[in-house]
Amino acid sequence: MSKILAIETSCDDTCAAIMDGDRVIANVISSQIDLHAKWGGVVPDIAKRAHTERIGGVVAEAFKKSGLLKGRKLSKKSEEEVIEMGMKEIDIIAVSQGPGLAIALGVGINKAKEWAKNYRKKMIAVNHIEGHILSNWTKNREGKPERDIKLPGLVLTVSGGHSKLVLIKKIGEYKVIGETLDDAAGEALDKAAKLMGLGYPGGPVIERLAEKGKKDFIKLPHPLEHKDTCDYSFSGLKTSFYYQIKDWPKEKISKNLNDLSATFQEAVFESLIIKFKKAIKENKVKSLLACGGVMANSRLRSKLRRMAKEFELPIYMPEMKYLNTDNAAMIGTVAYYKAKRKEFVKDIESLDREARLEL
Repeated sequence: MSKILAIETSCDDTCAAIMDGDRVIANVISSQIDLHAKWGGVVPDIAKRAHTERIGGVVAEAFKKSGLLKGRKLSKKSEEEVIEMGMKEIDIIAVSQGPGLAIALGVGINKAKEWAKNYRKKMIAVNHIEGHILSNWTKNREGKPERDIKLPGLVLTVSGGHSKLVLIKKIGEYKVIGETLDDAAGEALDKAAKLMGLGYPGGPVIERLAEKGKKDFIKLPHPLEHKDTCDYSFSGLKTSFYYQIKDWPKEKISKNLNDLSATFQEAVFESLIIKFKKAIKENKVKSLLACGGVMANSRLRSKLRRMAKEFELPIYMPEMKYLNTDNAAMIGTVAYYKAKRKEFVKDIESLDREARLEL
């Protein structure tokens, strides 16, 4: 099977993975959360600088963990020497082309192009959203999980940057049937956390507080609930939340953080479920899937399992926690399937980032 080096730098995580076919044999993620936390969100220039500083070390670490360089005295080797040795063991370099933060994507693409030319490797450009979708097909070193996912399937992909409902006709063939018209679900959670004076990223903090809160503490809307569309909108929900608590003193907000968190989180998740159900009713599918950073939330996973049971359909979500958030293993999985179809970059020099790349 082909050995693949996969690179992901679409936002604020510098990621590299080594694949042996469709199996992940090494995965490294260098988070930048600590760099962006004090700003309350991702700062593009800081992200770019961190990617530039870290990408070589992350790739070298992935090669070290892969086992491909077993028996070599790596402790005495420089980062560049480890990468040079590793490049001799792989066949393909895959990289996220978009969507994402343009200057962050550029770091990964430029480095991948440099290595592909220097070491004469085939190159594959990957859509970041397809990566999230195929995280449900990603296998570990032992080839687990072995999943027989029947298609066509319907997938909810939900994170801080995107919220979409996608019909999977077959791997590599997708139809977007619903997407957010404004904020993504994860973005809405982060913004609500900011309104309550919580840290960044806000989603995990809200999840923790919501466990002890009332889910109907205040009345919040489900935007587009009665519209004949599978699209989402979360800006109105955020605005409603803002106007209801904007005149509250800090002491009152602090006293009710659990209930406010539970109520806002539930409104976001109910909005996701309402449109997911509509999409299921309108499309004949054999399976349901979910992916993206917000899928790390246990409450959402529980609600989706209940929904799938209601429709008597199997539902698949990434089993390994790291596959929910941005990672390079999912990019490598897409590359594996694209390599089977011989979908390589024809002109490496002309490959460029596409911040708004569509499926």
